[in-house]
Amino acid sequence: MAGPTRRGVILGAAATPLLMGAGASDPVQAAVEAAFADGATSVLIARRDEVLAERYAPDWPADRPREVASVAKSILAVLLAMAVEDGAIRDFDRPAADWIPAWRGDDRRAITLRHLMSMTSGLDDAGLALRGVTGDQFALNAAAPLRDAPGTRWAYNTAASHLLFHVLARATGETVDAYAGRHLLGPLGMDGTVWVTNAGRGADGPVTNWYSAACTARDLRRFGTMVLAGGRGLISPGSLAALTAPSQALNPSYGLLWWSNALPGVDATGRLPGRRFPDAPHDVVAALGAGGQALMLVPSRGLIVIRQGDPPRRATGLADLLDAALAATPA
Repeated sequence: MAGPTRRGVILGAAATPLLMGAGASDPVQAAVEAAFADGATSVLIARRDEVLAERYAPDWPADRPREVASVAKSILAVLLAMAVEDGAIRDFDRPAADWIPAWRGDDRRAITLRHLMSMTSGLDDAGLALRGVTGDQFALNAAAPLRDAPGTRWAYNTAASHLLFHVLARATGETVDAYAGRHLLGPLGMDGTVWVTNAGRGADGPVTNWYSAACTARDLRRFGTMVLAGGRGLISPGSLAALTAPSQALNPSYGLLWWSNALPGVDATGRLPGRRFPDAPHDVVAALGAGGQALMLVPSRGLIVIRQGDPPRRATGLADLLDAALAATPA
């Protein structure tokens, strides 16, 4: 990836400077200031090879990874699509029971990888832990009962999506970190990204439980740049398009572990009907995580907008940041 250009430095209110590129504007600076006043620890806005704005909190420097929560789902989606292209997974319509033996003898055998990735598996996640599992996460989550017939209800289900880490490892015959390092993180130079896991213990001994990833803003930019560039030879443009397009009619705002601005839908809570970013172009796609972690991409502008930090108090914070970046980068 070509290095960013930075043509000037404007100091922000914090000790860490706000770096502003030539394509930035006063509204961008104001939006970054507002994001930091509302809990951000890093903001990076780039258009193609130019960084328009980049700022870090004094206690969260550029090289310190921060957990990105469900942004990692979108990274995992790319890895799963790579496994399809490798032939390790035939397609996303394969039964998940191919890798989850507990589902082969009951109605859960109808759950496909596409159901898990589109949040339409029908699984009941009540009582499943999202962090700190001391036992075998795979076995515990695989024991979740079916609440609804697969494909009949959309419900954001993080615990069910954690099973996909284990599916990837079982399908490829590699650990997640080894496969990701060889196919994605290494080639993109995402050296500041680490997986969020913990050690558990299952019936046969120690296991690794998978939750999320921690990334630097610059690594998220590398990942976003790859997506905007159509895969850069690591994955096909068609596979990326299939991940980021609306995946089903139950919630057209959701793709396959990605959010889409193409059609109205609902948010992760099942509320706030409408497009995720009402004033933004319809081609916006986003990897969004709890606490305001966000990688927002606008293919028609070559635009990347990243926000990491503590949970924002303003519900419109992400949209405001995106809108300011759009105003600074006319089509």
